[in-house]
Amino acid sequence: MQPNDDFSTHNEAGEFLAGELERLMWLPLDTPEDARRWNLDAMEVKAALDTIHPRFVMEQQAVNFLADAEIFRQDATYRQTQYRCIASYVARLRGQDTAN
Repeated sequence: MQPNDDFSTHNEAGEFLAGELERLMWLPLDTPEDARRWNLDAMEVKAALDTIHPRFVMEQQAVNFLADAEIFRQDATYRQTQYRCIASYVARLRGQDTAN
């Protein structure tokens, strides 16, 4: 966050991203069509974040997450690992302690 950024705007961006990441984690990824739809939704999330909160910077794991639908579809173990990381990021975006 830049020194002149409005903290409430940063919180709004974080909550928006947290909700969208959670929504994406609930989408099915069983078929190539599911992956195509997931990728379209992920691109819409990135575009919306860039438009609404252009100064908000996502952690690299979230950037990668938004590009990995086909890998998630093909590798359930990788998907579960990444989903746990994203769930932790979502909690941090919301200011929740993830040390447990």
